[in-house]
Amino acid sequence: MNKLFLLLMLVYCTAACTISPTKSLLENDHFKISIDDEGQLTELLEKKSGKNLVMPGYSISMLTIECDGNSYPISNWEYSGETMKFKFAEAGAEIDVKVESKSDYLTFEITNINSEKLIDKVTWGPYHVLPSEKIGQSIGITYDDTIAVGFMGLNLKSRGGFEILQRERFGNAAQKIEGGASLTGFVRDRSTYRVVDNWEQKLGQAVPVNDGDAEITGAKFAMYCVPAESLTTVIEKIVLEEKLPHIKNGDTWNKISNYSTSSKFIMPFNVENIDDCIDVAQKAGITCVYHGGIFETWGTFKVRESDFPNGYQSVRECSDKAEKKGINLGAHTLTNFITTNDPLVTPKPDPGLVQAGITKLGNDISETDNELWLAEESMRPAYYEPNLDKVKPRWREHTAVRIGDEIIEYAYSTADGKLILKDCKRGVFGTKAVAHKKGEQVARLMSHGYKVFFPNINLQDQMAKNLARFFNEANLKRISFDGIEGGLACGHGRYGSDRFVKVFYDNLENPNIVANSSDVTHFGWHYFSNESWGEPWTSQNFREAHLDHRIKVQKGLKEDLLPRKMGQFSINERTTKNDIVWVMGLGAGFDAGVDFYISPNFEEINQESEGILSEIKKWENARMNGLFTEEQKRKLRDPYTFYGLSIEDGHARLVFIESWAPEGGRAQGENESNTLPATILASTPESPVSIDYKHTNMTTEPGKPTSSSWEYFCAGATQKLQYAIRLPKTSKEAIKGVYLKVGTQKALFPFTLEPGDYILNEGSKTLKHYSENHQVKDEIILEESCFTVNEGRNVIEFDYKGKGRTEGPEMIVNFRTKK
Repeated sequence: MNKLFLLLMLVYCTAACTISPTKSLLENDHFKISIDDEGQLTELLEKKSGKNLVMPGYSISMLTIECDGNSYPISNWEYSGETMKFKFAEAGAEIDVKVESKSDYLTFEITNINSEKLIDKVTWGPYHVLPSEKIGQSIGITYDDTIAVGFMGLNLKSRGGFEILQRERFGNAAQKIEGGASLTGFVRDRSTYRVVDNWEQKLGQAVPVNDGDAEITGAKFAMYCVPAESLTTVIEKIVLEEKLPHIKNGDTWNKISNYSTSSKFIMPFNVENIDDCIDVAQKAGITCVYHGGIFETWGTFKVRESDFPNGYQSVRECSDKAEKKGINLGAHTLTNFITTNDPLVTPKPDPGLVQAGITKLGNDISETDNELWLAEESMRPAYYEPNLDKVKPRWREHTAVRIGDEIIEYAYSTADGKLILKDCKRGVFGTKAVAHKKGEQVARLMSHGYKVFFPNINLQDQMAKNLARFFNEANLKRISFDGIEGGLACGHGRYGSDRFVKVFYDNLENPNIVANSSDVTHFGWHYFSNESWGEPWTSQNFREAHLDHRIKVQKGLKEDLLPRKMGQFSINERTTKNDIVWVMGLGAGFDAGVDFYISPNFEEINQESEGILSEIKKWENARMNGLFTEEQKRKLRDPYTFYGLSIEDGHARLVFIESWAPEGGRAQGENESNTLPATILASTPESPVSIDYKHTNMTTEPGKPTSSSWEYFCAGATQKLQYAIRLPKTSKEAIKGVYLKVGTQKALFPFTLEPGDYILNEGSKTLKHYSENHQVKDEIILEESCFTVNEGRNVIEFDYKGKGRTEGPEMIVNFRTKK
């Protein structure tokens, strides 16, 4: 009996030791998680409701490791004090994870790894949970009006989401899935050289990181499940307690500071015109003047000597002068893009430029030879340019290789079984053409349509330090990490982008500056004060450019807990006071500021300048002071109705001005544009020119029509259709047999269009054929060319005479209605 009692007590004590400490580790005031014997997450219990937030029927290993391209889940686990020891029997590996339970969140830190193989990556999740009404993609939260669940990396190496090597506007730390949402994190070993298809380049190099981030050990994540109303407070608490970047505007965290949304003027200030720039900004109530092109080179970041004779000191003189007037200055760059006139490229290229397709020279060459034979045919993907004739010249990247200290451009590579680079230009970008021996290393330099090169992960650190030194010496207070996607070039995914931002901030004397970027990244989220997307160059109409894109991202940014901007708009001689009333009202509706490109001599070139600057100041002050009610904001969010603003006794009063509808029934999206010059068909706010409708003739399947069918929305009652049909000057051939069909109306145009030619109809029976230089080549009366469109949806068909399975040139068609 005594023996049996002792045995039962031993079993009980063993069970208690096994369960109790683990239970306390994996729960806090708000939630607890349960993991089965094989390390599968089975429960995320929200204590207040008693509800398991893990999606029904879902289970996944808490951790998964990757070795030699194979994935291995947890086989079993045990605890030791605060450490959970996860074992991966198939891989012969064990990972120790220290767990800390805090009042609002849990932390998981990898403290030790024992493995027979090199572990390339450790993935957390994906954890599939139920709340999914709102998704913070970059920071890694999913929530509804009641509860929020989040998973966040607590240092740079701890990545939110899953790894991709292409660009994405938002991150993927949290994603909406069918029935719920997915939360993921990972950490990668960065201690070895890898060859990857990175971003826009095949077979690119990824050199090892040269600090502690190279190791998986030290990766740390936070998991939390809190009431939605306390979400922002809890995240700030995590940021402070875990010593993450906590950037402030004044005394306020930049995520909740209204100043994060403040509008700015983008102006080319210099030592001669800084007073004019300050004056224009003050009249508009703008507190930041931002230079859109201050650098002569990117890499070492030399400023333009003509504008700043004493270099950084001259910029400092401008910023000191502005600061006395209550205005701060900022500067724009393309993050880690390196211009070919920078000392990192010329006259001797830095060893840290990203290389791809690294191979050897197949034969000796002299300093004048213009063909390069590369020894390894397998490297072809790094050099071959498919469909080269279809690449827009503006976006043509440098096709260049490096041998020693010489950079050589090539036109194309042969496709006859030997990898030979043809029509080479020797000693480009100020490098010296010299003879090279067979067996010397040859590598392509990774480039981009902006005609730049890129640094590897370690040279990138130096670039970030160079940029920080400029900001310190010039005393600048705003930056946009435009081109942050360039961080992908180093082969380390979005880690490269985030690392640039972190190194930059680590080297600032005062890190509390206002920053945004072209993409939102997981760790970069902590630094960014706002996001400002949308460019003014894609439409002649002030109100149309990227409008759909601008509005869509407001929701994404809000759910990601980021302050918002409406993007960039251009104020010039054509801008009207009503344009400004419209955009400032739209911004007020979304609690978003606006960034304006504007000239220092704006008051000289625009007759309504006084009213325009006054309206900006009135709206900006009202928004920054919180004068708009929620009902007023709802009205202002309609992009096709706008209101005037008056301030009465400290309250905002809206006065209806007008409503309209977009041509085509929708606003311009992110990847759409209107490239039609105003000299052909001018766009107006009341009757804007449509986006570009594009068509290429090619037979894909027997009997399948080659025509394009487009939906076009007419905003009003029956109207006449105006249209311009263009054959771009980059076309390699002429076309004929063009026809347009609107509903049952069809016209065949009896013209042969040479490259650069266009057809124009301004809503009549007169059809004109123009040359590239706008000279009339032919003019005819064609009854059927006068089309009408009805209110609402209209179907338009377009085509030209093709060549069967051979793809024809791209044509562009734009529409506008005439009342």
